[in-house]
Amino acid sequence: MELLTKIFSEGVILSALGGLAYPLLTLLERIQQENAKKINLKDLSFYVSIGIYVFLASVVGYIYFNGKVDFGVNDRLLAVHVGITSPLLIRSLASAFPKQKLLNN
Repeated sequence: MELLTKIFSEGVILSALGGLAYPLLTLLERIQQENAKKINLKDLSFYVSIGIYVFLASVVGYIYFNGKVDFGVNDRLLAVHVGITSPLLIRSLASAFPKQKLLNN
């Protein structure tokens, strides 16, 4: 039980909520646009992508806030910000790696 409370600290939970906010805001924007491509809410990949966003935000939040006990208002806001931006951060890091070309034999 102590391990779970260490892993799921306040910073990790707030980061996960920030990671949940990003796809929900995207969904809200698409609902409000008339000509936008509609999201199929019956599609499992939509929910898997939300789970991936929350997981990535939780991992980055754990790395960033591991061992931090006292959270002030600024730290809580920072934790949500880290959660919202972590999927974008990981995407930009992944695209920064050079792509290897396959050699034809």
